[in-house]
Amino acid sequence: MNIGWPDLPGALLWITGGLLLVAGFIGFMAWGARRRRSSSVVIEVAGALARIWVAFTGVAMLLSAWRWFGGDVWIAGLPVAVTVPGLSCGGVDEPIVATTPTLVCGTVSGVDVTVAGVGAGLRMLLAAGDVLTLIAIAVPGVVLAIACGRALKGVPFSRVVSRWLLIGAVTVLVAGLGGELLGSLGRTILANEIFPAHGADVVSTGIYRVSVSWWPICAAAALGALAAIFRHGARLQHDTEALV
Repeated sequence: MNIGWPDLPGALLWITGGLLLVAGFIGFMAWGARRRRSSSVVIEVAGALARIWVAFTGVAMLLSAWRWFGGDVWIAGLPVAVTVPGLSCGGVDEPIVATTPTLVCGTVSGVDVTVAGVGAGLRMLLAAGDVLTLIAIAVPGVVLAIACGRALKGVPFSRVVSRWLLIGAVTVLVAGLGGELLGSLGRTILANEIFPAHGADVVSTGIYRVSVSWWPICAAAALGALAAIFRHGARLQHDTEALV
């Protein structure tokens, strides 16, 4: 949740209102589950939130497709080098003594732009990066919805859950890393094509800057560990049922 407002009290008020709205929605779902005498209110609410999570991600994929193939495109974080007089950090002769926050130097490494005339190949590259990232974001919601559904049916350690956890781990790893690689590569290529812009002291970095984050690796490791735990739980559940 990101709220912007001209003054701090107003921003805090809006963010508080948004959090209260979310809390009220969750409370309403919990009340409905309790009214239906659900076997587990927490699990039912978690499953509902997971399905909403997946639905919102699906909508985001449609919006992303419209964004990349609907004309001019807005792109955030193009890697650039910006020349601003008195702002570059080329070294300071003497340390600055200040009693209040004082700008010494700074750098600009990215800009948000709207671009026209982007080629189909580059659009597809950038769109693929966004879609893969959204898939990686949606997968935990899918797995959670399946796990909650099986738990409400009385088989929390179903082999279906462990299988989906393993599938989710691989998907998050591949889609998460692939999305970041394609997105960063596409932004670098586009920056090299459109900068320097006429009349602006902005140029491309002149290098191919690609990036990956730790979150897909960590998320995949967590899902893989849960898959092993649920597989072990399924064996224990099967052995217990056999004894009974």
